[in-house]
Amino acid sequence: MTPCDLSILTISHNHFAVIRSCITSLYALPDRSTFETLLIDNTGADLTAAWMRLHRPEVRVLGNTSRRGFAANVNSGMRALQSGRYFLLLNPDVICLPGLLDRLVAFMDANAEVAIAAPQLFNADGTAQPNCRRFPTPGVLAFRAFHLDGIWRNHPVMQRYLMTSGGSTGVNVDWVTGALAIVRRAAVDQVGLMDERYFLYWEDMDWCYRMRQAGWKVSRAPDAAAIHDHRREGVRRPFSRAGCEQVLGAIRFFCKFGWHSAAIPTKCAGSGRA
Repeated sequence: MTPCDLSILTISHNHFAVIRSCITSLYALPDRSTFETLLIDNTGADLTAAWMRLHRPEVRVLGNTSRRGFAANVNSGMRALQSGRYFLLLNPDVICLPGLLDRLVAFMDANAEVAIAAPQLFNADGTAQPNCRRFPTPGVLAFRAFHLDGIWRNHPVMQRYLMTSGGSTGVNVDWVTGALAIVRRAAVDQVGLMDERYFLYWEDMDWCYRMRQAGWKVSRAPDAAAIHDHRREGVRRPFSRAGCEQVLGAIRFFCKFGWHSAAIPTKCAGSGRA
């Protein structure tokens, strides 16, 4: 195995329509950071694996015989990727922008106390996508459950949660979404892998919460950016499998950490790791 900067993991479940653009944008980057790439084909019935082997043979492909959840797939990928100093979780519907890898790696190299960091994500129309957030409160859950966040997106409750208010623009955050995130291998070795009891959603928040409990920081990486065609199936279709997993994930998270989990863990209140 040749050491590199990043072990990049992407998961496809019939994402052929978008993953070609994602991987093409990744390998078109002018960045100098070195990386290895693994694609987990989650029982895909499309042409993703075949296209990858034909057009991007440098991408390692692992196929599942049965469908697995996001956390289980991430964990499987991290166990298989051994060369990178950092892991990079990359959703198949992300388009990488120039400088993405170099800026993420540089940020992590300069901030040894950070376990997980995310770049600024943008929607396809160029608007900012809030991917760095605070731990949710019951009020936030109520807003999202009744889809009030779509009506009153600028309500103070949602501004605080999505960290879009004027006082929430700092580097350190509570948690970041797993759509695109760089993760320190040493932090994973200490805290552990994702909780596979989550099938879809909430596993990234759980992971960040555990990192914070252990004294690590979670951050946004200034200047790094990418485009994310966020579909939000769990929100748009509340009675779908994804919608049900949203609810089940919330129940599991709050049963695990309590209803006061929105408070920053005491161990993480200082400027560095405890």
